[in-house]
Amino acid sequence: MEYLAEFDGLKLREVTEQDYPQLEEWIAADPAHASLFEPDFFLGREVDRTGQLAPDPRATCYALDDDQGTVFYIRLSRAARVHMQFPPARETQGQVRRTAIALVKGMAFLEVALSRAGAAEWIFSTESTGLKKISERALGFTESKTEMIRPITRLDGPEKPLQALQLASEKGVQ
Repeated sequence: MEYLAEFDGLKLREVTEQDYPQLEEWIAADPAHASLFEPDFFLGREVDRTGQLAPDPRATCYALDDDQGTVFYIRLSRAARVHMQFPPARETQGQVRRTAIALVKGMAFLEVALSRAGAAEWIFSTESTGLKKISERALGFTESKTEMIRPITRLDGPEKPLQALQLASEKGVQ
């Protein structure tokens, strides 16, 4: 078997068709994830716009093995974390409309570039009920209660993987 990397007693490899039965078994036995995934998801496939199962070039899928076998599967997808700042609230209908139109058009324009760059989703945080409403109604966003989010630690030096995680923990990143 060919491994992409070996570190700390672990081996990283690409997921193959031979992993399908184990993925199927693990997902079916996992009540916390059974409704979220299908085995094909971890093989880098999704249902396309025509309803057919097709490779998703935006995903990268791996298995992490040790001397006892596969420890877990991971699928990496690129996401665009969006941060926006709007002007102070003005209760005029004109300002609300102006902002809504610019938001819809601006995000539609940026989505083309993000799609071409391989991003699979947008993510943003807000406590604004108005922004949540327009994001759901006009932009197709859904509010998630199943995600855990942590920024990736910026590494400018020769840190090793466990040192990077330790740095993140020391900074209070949970």
